[in-house]
Amino acid sequence: MDLISYDAVLDISLRRLATIVPAITYTGMYRIEQNGTLSSSCEDQVELFMSQRLSEQSLEASNTTTYLEMIYTQPCSGGWHQQRPLKEEMAGKNHSLGGSLVSGVGLHIPPKRTHFQRHIVDWGEVFQSNAKNRRCSDDDRNVINMYRSRKIEQHQFDGCAIIHHPTVIRWAEAIRQYRIEKGDSTNHETMVSMLTKRRTREEAEQILKSKKHFCVLITRTTMTPRYQADGLVRHALRRLLGKKYKECLGLQAWQGGAQIMKEMNMTNTGPDNTYEIQDAFKFVITMANEQSEGYLVEKTIHPYLAGSVGITATPGVGKYINADALVSCSIPEADLAKVQQYYRGSLDKAFLWMPFNTTPDMWTTEKNIQPIVHDPYNDKAGRDEAVLEFVTEQWEEALTPCVDKIVALDKDDDAYVKKLMQPYILNEGLRSLFDGTYIATSLLHWYLVMGSPIVQGLQIEKLLATEGMLEQTEGCGVP
Repeated sequence: MDLISYDAVLDISLRRLATIVPAITYTGMYRIEQNGTLSSSCEDQVELFMSQRLSEQSLEASNTTTYLEMIYTQPCSGGWHQQRPLKEEMAGKNHSLGGSLVSGVGLHIPPKRTHFQRHIVDWGEVFQSNAKNRRCSDDDRNVINMYRSRKIEQHQFDGCAIIHHPTVIRWAEAIRQYRIEKGDSTNHETMVSMLTKRRTREEAEQILKSKKHFCVLITRTTMTPRYQADGLVRHALRRLLGKKYKECLGLQAWQGGAQIMKEMNMTNTGPDNTYEIQDAFKFVITMANEQSEGYLVEKTIHPYLAGSVGITATPGVGKYINADALVSCSIPEADLAKVQQYYRGSLDKAFLWMPFNTTPDMWTTEKNIQPIVHDPYNDKAGRDEAVLEFVTEQWEEALTPCVDKIVALDKDDDAYVKKLMQPYILNEGLRSLFDGTYIATSLLHWYLVMGSPIVQGLQIEKLLATEGMLEQTEGCGVP
């Protein structure tokens, strides 16, 4: 993802944080590539930038009551690394502030005023950051650990705080930028304005009349070494729809999907423009690689922009976006775990599955039962067709209510039109994921747990009651 979209989201969130906590003055986003040189002195460049911005507001950085918080989204060249505890860099460095800013590659440790350097670590796919591998520790209070799901919260220990950053936010910004660059939107479009548009009934009815196909699943593959087994839920649903009702097409570079796209005069797409080829379909399966609360990706945005109805299985999705604009399905964790126990793959040894004609009880008593490779990229070995058959069978009962919802909606034009009339987010985007509120309040919690002086004395819960997230879907609550 383009760092510009990533940084833009943080910029919006930090500006929002400054409105929630009046004692905070946000000086802005400083991009080394645009405003300076990426060198060992980039910390000095950032501090100078902050001091100048504060001076413009008649505030003094050197004031003993002022705390400077510098947040990096990438490390300075020659400086410390993301996974390295900051205390290692601090050891033996006794910098002081004289007539000019301190130079050097380490952290500044001014003796008379407090100056913190935070660094954001984005952990990517959640399952790679499980309890065994996580780096979240209260030994290092300067690293802001960002995760894509709230699942990691189950593995936290006392004193360890994280930020939940759903990737749907940064991809929404990337989509917005793509639409502007292509001329589909004006420069004035924001994430909020893009996602709060409501279609009239007449517009929605015209869209329904234009539909040529029932359903589509667009994904580059069935499985990668990064995925857990629940990344296959979308493929099981596609197969069940074909078995019980109508064919749902599989597009992109998956099982001949690229050829189908060529025949349909479609071009290859990416996370910022997939909506461009979805308008011919009534339904789009938008399930993510992981089915856990808060794991929201760009897939749910594209059908909304395309005038289609997305199908998701993200638990608690209505807390974050308007679930009434989607078909929201659920699959119990027990059913996901039932399949996950067969998967023995990892980043080092991919696509390993215990034999599907065996049971977990047999694995402990019969030592000759070993995992088998089902490689989705190996045509000669039948790809992973056996895996898809197995998961479809295992999840059929759990997914049947989802199939029934889709079938009922496909047969009810009035209900379908009402779905198309729904915006992606409600409340005109106020106090939502996309106006900076969600990440801002997450940062507020992080600062509180980590004992930052900028939140000392604040009544956080009272602040959140008046400035936190608004309910997106009636009855679903807030995250």
